[in-house]
Amino acid sequence: MFLLRLDKFVVDNLVMAKIGRPSLYSSNIIVRANNYLKESIPENMSIPTVEGMALKLGVSRDTLYEWAKKHKDFSDTIKELKMRQKEALIRIGIFGGKEINATIVALLLKVNHKMVETTKTNITSNNKVLVMPSELKTKYGI
Repeated sequence: MFLLRLDKFVVDNLVMAKIGRPSLYSSNIIVRANNYLKESIPENMSIPTVEGMALKLGVSRDTLYEWAKKHKDFSDTIKELKMRQKEALIRIGIFGGKEINATIVALLLKVNHKMVETTKTNITSNNKVLVMPSELKTKYGI
């Protein structure tokens, strides 16, 4: 059995050394990302996406999210991308055709404003109201 003894200097330097490929992140990345956001508009038949930005920058989507965790300025860029994407999808969804798309408007009201559709029903017999739903709730806690 061989025992390998590593010098403390060697061990310390191994621990301190950065392992892996150097990051491609630089100040130029923000400039290129912002250019992508300016180009990716519905008028150019494009909507900004994280995947599209990754392709434009030549990195993976996971790399973009890692950069966003490590660099606040890049995190802000990703947040702006998502806001622009949402705004473009809303604009296209509502006004994409000649008429307003009621389904998209209802979805946005439900998701963004916590609005829900309700139906009120009166129980009748021979056109006489037997019980109002509000009375059931008040009387029996239903």
